[in-house]
Amino acid sequence: MKGWLLGAVLVMACLSAVQVAHAKPHHEGFTGDLGIGASLMLVPHHTFTDCTSSDPSFCAGVDTGPKTEHTAEFGLAPLSLSLGGYITPQFALLARLAGTSYFKGDNQIGHNFYGVIGEWWPADRFYLSGGVGFAIYGPNPFLGSSSRDPKYGWALDVRAGVALAQGTNHDFTLSLEAIPGFYEDDVVTGFGLVGAWKWY
Repeated sequence: MKGWLLGAVLVMACLSAVQVAHAKPHHEGFTGDLGIGASLMLVPHHTFTDCTSSDPSFCAGVDTGPKTEHTAEFGLAPLSLSLGGYITPQFALLARLAGTSYFKGDNQIGHNFYGVIGEWWPADRFYLSGGVGFAIYGPNPFLGSSSRDPKYGWALDVRAGVALAQGTNHDFTLSLEAIPGFYEDDVVTGFGLVGAWKWY
């Protein structure tokens, strides 16, 4: 009972702090954000099943041929950066660098987005954004060593975020981000929970 009471007091204190920090944002001119967070990636793995036997009935019902399965990998949503400007007080156009990653041995495997997004604020505390751009999937050349070459493709970037502590020219935001990437015959999907400092 005491634990629930303490939890309720902490939640109320946080909500009060958020209300105190609220101010009318100045959505005009230059804007951007810098963020980092946690990620989940759905990573494709290719296998091939072959069945060889002199008895044809031995291979009956065996699912042979190439197969693609996806595994979930938890990791880091590395530093993301958006830079742009407001076209109207509710809509901004920005260049964005973002991504998701996971660690495999000594390697950090990244799925990165480089593109242009539109950001829409239907309310002072809530925004949606989306865009398209260039994508790279592969090991981070600055961490570990790998002979695996990166893959190149294109990706979408979709976000929904909320301003937790808002000022006139600055916000601290929390957003959910999805980055589906398309590489030849592979699809890699990254999801991020990103905390960011946003400025106006």
